[in-house]
Amino acid sequence: MLDIKTALFLWAMEASTLAVLLAAVWLHDRSQRHYGLWSLGFAGHGLGVALVAARGQIPDWLSIPVANAVALSSFPFWIAGMLFLAKRPLAGWAAIPVLLWIAGMLIEPIRDDIAYRIALYNFSAACGFAMLSSVAVRHDIAGPSLRRLLAGIWAGQALVGLLVAALCLITLPRSLQDAPFSAISTATTVFGFIAVIMIGARIVMDRSEQRLYHLVRSDPLTGVLNRRGLVEDFARLSTSRTASGRLIALALFDLDHFKKINDTYGHQAGDAVLLAFSGICRSLVPASGIFGRTGGEEFMAGIEVRDVREAALVAEAIRQAFAAARTETDKGPISATVSIGIATAPAARFDLDLLMSSADRALYKAKARGRNRTTVLSGDRVLTVPTDGPEGLDEQADRQVAALKRLVAKASPPTGLSKP
Repeated sequence: MLDIKTALFLWAMEASTLAVLLAAVWLHDRSQRHYGLWSLGFAGHGLGVALVAARGQIPDWLSIPVANAVALSSFPFWIAGMLFLAKRPLAGWAAIPVLLWIAGMLIEPIRDDIAYRIALYNFSAACGFAMLSSVAVRHDIAGPSLRRLLAGIWAGQALVGLLVAALCLITLPRSLQDAPFSAISTATTVFGFIAVIMIGARIVMDRSEQRLYHLVRSDPLTGVLNRRGLVEDFARLSTSRTASGRLIALALFDLDHFKKINDTYGHQAGDAVLLAFSGICRSLVPASGIFGRTGGEEFMAGIEVRDVREAALVAEAIRQAFAAARTETDKGPISATVSIGIATAPAARFDLDLLMSSADRALYKAKARGRNRTTVLSGDRVLTVPTDGPEGLDEQADRQVAALKRLVAKASPPTGLSKP
C-alpha cells in the first residue's frame, strides 16, 4: 500500500508529464494556444502537489500556503484554455479558486488549523471544478454529448470537494490522512483526471478531423469554398427542404482584366483584389447561400430565390460594390470590376453541370457586351442588367435602385475598403 507522500509524488509526476506533452504540442503549432494554457495548468498542479508531498523536508510556508496556492493556480489556466478553445475572451473570475485560498491564508485561525485548511482547499477546488463544468455546458468546445460528459465529471468532483470540506469542518481532523472520505476524494480525483484526459483526446481528434475537412474544402488564399466544397454544398442545397418549390440560382463571377492587374501591380496586389472581392461577396451572399472560388479569378455563388430578379439584385449589388471600392496595395489603390453570368433552375430539376454551362453562357455574353455587367440566361435569351433596352428584367427601376443601394451600403463596412 502506498503511503500518501509517495502517492502525491507519483501524482505530481503524472501531471508534470502531461504538462510537457501539451507544451510540445503547443510549440509545434503556436496557434493552438489552449494547449499551452493547459500545459501551464498541469505544470502548476504538479508543482503544487510535489511541494505538498515534500512537507517536512522544506519550510512549512512553502509546503502549505504556497504549495496549495500553486496547485489551485491550475484552474485559471485550465479555464482559460477552455475559453480560448471556444473562442471566448479570458475571464478574471477564473482566478476565484486561488484567490479564495489566498484570502483564507490571511485569516490566522484558518492558517493555523489543518482541518480548516483542508476544508478551504477542497472548497476552493470545488469552485474551480464547478466553473469548468459551467464552461463545458455553456460554450461550444465539443459535441453536445462530450460536453455533457465533461460537465458531469467536473460537477461530480465539485460535489465531492464540497462534501469533504463540510465533513472536515464537522470532524476537525488532525492530519491529512485522518480527513473524512480522503480515500473517496482521491479516487474521484484520479478517475476524473483519467476520464478528462480520454475525453480531451477525443475532442482533439474530432477538432483535428474538422480542421482537415475544412482545409480540404476551402481555398487557401481567400478561405472561401473551393471547387470540391462548392460541389458538396450545392448537392446539399438542392436537396434541402427549404429549396422545395423554389429556384436555385447559380452565378459565375469573372474579374475583368485580372491578368493585367497581376502584370501591372504584381501577384501580391492581385491576391489583395481577390481577397477584397471575396469579402464583398461574403457580406452580400445570403447566409443560406453558397460562395466559393473555382480557380484563378473565377468565383461561383448559389442561392435559393423566388424568381430570377432576386438573383439579379444580389449579383448587381456585388458588382456595384466591387466597382465602387478601392483595394489598397503597396503600389497604391486598385479599382477593378467583375462580369457576372446567372442561370436558374427549379430545385426539383437541379443539375449542377447543366446550370454551370448555362451560367457560363451568360457570363460569356457579359464579357462580349463590354464587361462590368450582369447577364441572366432566361429561356433562350441572355438579358443584361441593367439595360435601357426592352429586355430589362423589371420595369420597377426605382425599387431596384433603392434595394441595390441598401445592399451596396451593407457591403462597405465588412470589407474594410475605401470608397473613391
